[in-house]
Amino acid sequence: MHFGLDLRPALLKPTGVGRYAVSLASRLPARAPDDRFTFFSSSFKDRFPPLDLPPNAVLVDRRWPVKLLNLAWNRLGWPPLDTLVGESLDLIHSPHPLIVPGRRAKHIVTIHDLFFLKHPELTSAEIRRDYAPLVAEHVRRADAVICVSEYTAGEAQLMLEVPRDKIGVIPNGVDPAFREKVADEDIERLLKKRRLPRGALLYVGSDEKRKNLVNLAIAFLGLARRRRSSTPPLILVGPGSHWARVEPGRARIYATPHLPPDELRALMASATALILPSLEEGFGLPVVEAMAAGLPVICSRGSALEEVAGDAATLVNPLDTGSIADGIERLVDDSDLAAEQRQRGIKRSAAYDWDASAGATLAFYRRVLAA
Repeated sequence: MHFGLDLRPALLKPTGVGRYAVSLASRLPARAPDDRFTFFSSSFKDRFPPLDLPPNAVLVDRRWPVKLLNLAWNRLGWPPLDTLVGESLDLIHSPHPLIVPGRRAKHIVTIHDLFFLKHPELTSAEIRRDYAPLVAEHVRRADAVICVSEYTAGEAQLMLEVPRDKIGVIPNGVDPAFREKVADEDIERLLKKRRLPRGALLYVGSDEKRKNLVNLAIAFLGLARRRRSSTPPLILVGPGSHWARVEPGRARIYATPHLPPDELRALMASATALILPSLEEGFGLPVVEAMAAGLPVICSRGSALEEVAGDAATLVNPLDTGSIADGIERLVDDSDLAAEQRQRGIKRSAAYDWDASAGATLAFYRRVLAA
């Protein structure tokens, strides 16, 4: 069989969807040596970095502008991916919920979350223009749907009326780098390179509104001002530098760009805890990566975060800055709680593995083709 997978979400920023696509692409071909895999990227000016692929896989990189191709695919269902890659495809997998068109191929889409349907005002213009009005039709036309959590599967059934037998729940995994020990000299090298402090609280993600960074900043600064003892600094990994803030003698917020997995792992090894107070997540990769790294986690109650973290995290109300501040303070001041969460997190993270996710995805491909 010949499978196609759209890798464009991984072209520039290592967001959750992009890391999902690349993690599958790097594992699927080795699991099916008798099948063929074509991975696709396209941009007018940006080129996809080289991939180390086995003989049964190829990356096709075209010079079609991203916005133009999105418009043609999402609104017109043209051109088929088969034409762009010069091959006939049996199944095309889109790592997001809008179909990548093909000639005769079966289609699978992945739904990571449906927050954009509930709160379009908190999403980008592109999401409001394309995803919100089109997702129901595209999901209906798809032959099958992958959801990355039971929470997201329930949302798809409720909001998009997707039959349960059309859904495959396949959780994300953890990059093996997060399970590895980090030498202290590597930690020091990273902290010096990025000019970051040791023992910080970490946030990892974008600055989109659903990530709730305003409430996080309010909670953190308020906590630092009222505490007699010192509060660890806060490092925001991903958002722009405009989020940085320094209050002499009280609180410091640092902001860095997205970091590669090895640097992020070293930063986690130096940190006190990870905090992810999102209004909603369909999975929450930073949570499982932090748990795998042995880093205590503070995250939002509800959505998929509670499903993924289970009893291995301190859960807070993302709408209540007092709850966020209390969660931080409890973990910072209680070393026994922090140690317990480290052990629980390491154990729980073992359930999330990209090799297992790739195997389940390939089995789902075969099920769809056989239907």
